[in-house]
Amino acid sequence: MKTLLMTISLAFGAVSSAFAQTPVITDVLDAGGYTETIAQGTLFVVKGTNLCTTTAQAAAPYKTTALGGVTIQLTPVSGGAAVSAYMESTYCQGGVTQLAAVLPSDTAVGDYNVTVTVTPPGTTSAPFKTTVVLHKVGIMTQNGSGSGRALAQDVVSATQYDLNGFTTGPVPGAGFQRSPAYPGEVMIAWGMGLGSALGFDDHAPPGGFDFIAQHLDVKAIVGGQPIVPIYAGRSNLFAALDNITFRLPDNVQTGCLVSFQVSVAGQLSNLTTLAIAPNAQAGACQDPLYTIDVLKRFDAGGGFTVGDFNLISALSTITIAGQSITSRSESASGAFTTYNADQLVRVPEISAAPSGVCQVYTFTSGQSAGGAAIDVTNLDAGAITLNGPNVANKALTETNKAYYLSLTTPGSNTPVISAGTYTLTGAGGTDIGPFTASILVSPPLTVTGGLPATVNRSQNLPIAWTGGGTALVEIIGSSALLISGSSSSNNAVYTTGTFICTTTADKGSFSVPSSILQQLPPTPANAFTAGTGFGSLAVYSSSLPNAASKNGYFTAPVKAGGNIDYGIFLAGVGTSALTTYQ
Repeated sequence: MKTLLMTISLAFGAVSSAFAQTPVITDVLDAGGYTETIAQGTLFVVKGTNLCTTTAQAAAPYKTTALGGVTIQLTPVSGGAAVSAYMESTYCQGGVTQLAAVLPSDTAVGDYNVTVTVTPPGTTSAPFKTTVVLHKVGIMTQNGSGSGRALAQDVVSATQYDLNGFTTGPVPGAGFQRSPAYPGEVMIAWGMGLGSALGFDDHAPPGGFDFIAQHLDVKAIVGGQPIVPIYAGRSNLFAALDNITFRLPDNVQTGCLVSFQVSVAGQLSNLTTLAIAPNAQAGACQDPLYTIDVLKRFDAGGGFTVGDFNLISALSTITIAGQSITSRSESASGAFTTYNADQLVRVPEISAAPSGVCQVYTFTSGQSAGGAAIDVTNLDAGAITLNGPNVANKALTETNKAYYLSLTTPGSNTPVISAGTYTLTGAGGTDIGPFTASILVSPPLTVTGGLPATVNRSQNLPIAWTGGGTALVEIIGSSALLISGSSSSNNAVYTTGTFICTTTADKGSFSVPSSILQQLPPTPANAFTAGTGFGSLAVYSSSLPNAASKNGYFTAPVKAGGNIDYGIFLAGVGTSALTTYQ
């Protein structure tokens, strides 16, 4: 396949380096999704301390097992000869040490102990366990973390390959431009891990190496819709990197944050996003929350500042070992946050969703395993208090520039939050000036038959209720699955998905489509008690935010200049339950 020659960069996590000290490995990850386990013939990275003494880049063909005095070996845990990786680069600058190498395609699957030797002084690290598998796709992302916007190209013509972006325009300092894709257009996604390609570990196959032609089951999944690729195989420009080329269907989901994954032999890659405009003439993707000027700001590397606060009263049910425990939880919480283009999946958009529509948000929680941090930047707003029915001048507690107030009455299921208007008052702080925000709490509704303990993701999920008048109804489901190799007790990293469906209470029911449910990671039945994941489902009623009456929407000054881009104060009264997504 003909592809655009692009500079492919790897993300380097901040770790310390010191000459003549013993190398220490802290992670072995695929260089696309930045998660544990690596596939035959893939490019992978080794993170840690004291892994090299000089920065070096191997020249093609990449078949040297020593670079800058550094070697990487993988010894089978079950015994046998060690495998030497083909070194691609060493990086040790500014306190950072990281290595990149290609795993030979003929490496047997199984568990390995990875060691790094640095010469001089000739010291070897303690072994670090990793697992080699047949296939494990990692989609490369534009920020190099394995999360956020996919590193993908829009095939505009036989000679023009644009970087997928929110808007159309040149990329500063680059010889190509960006643009959103559109229905019917061909796209090329960059990644690695499709599998073994014997004979092409040290150089790119000039004519490609198509895994589909070898009957490998590969699907590009865009907005939950599976697409059979035109080509899925090695790049003809870079060794160990793969291209997945596919044509977007005419009925593909459009938007600025359309979910994108690749499935190989039934295994899903990391979750990323694509920007897809409604048509070829649009020039930009469309999202109800972002103007064209904001989208251009994102493409230029700028941020989006949001004030997001919630007032919640939920009657929750937890079933453990066959015993159901019901309790009421009530709280006020929120923060002022600045997001960049790769963090937008975490921006609250519930108020912008039209009635009858479901939206899905997917991300890797905390830090993408071994990759760049995706944690957002919170802003200080000083003291914030809450007033309303049954609540008089209650102060929210600020922790790490996030705010929280518990209104739960221990041992009681009687709600404190009731119908009426609640107001947040902010005194102003280091980053945000004084503000007020108000929301009208609607009467609660009752879910017919309660919420299910198990949701089958392959079937639509019907939910019915009574009451609530014409209030907004929010159906929110979430699941999280512990990433393989991550510890639930230490630096846990989860693949997380959340859907939000909106309708109005007078409709009396809503069915969540299976196409939405299938974008959430499945959770084992014992995930919550085992600490390997969790699932939840909730139904809330709240009054519709209204800009004219200032119900829900608000603004606040930013001390650095101007105002926040978006402010929302929502209230939900409803019921929730722990749920298994299968």
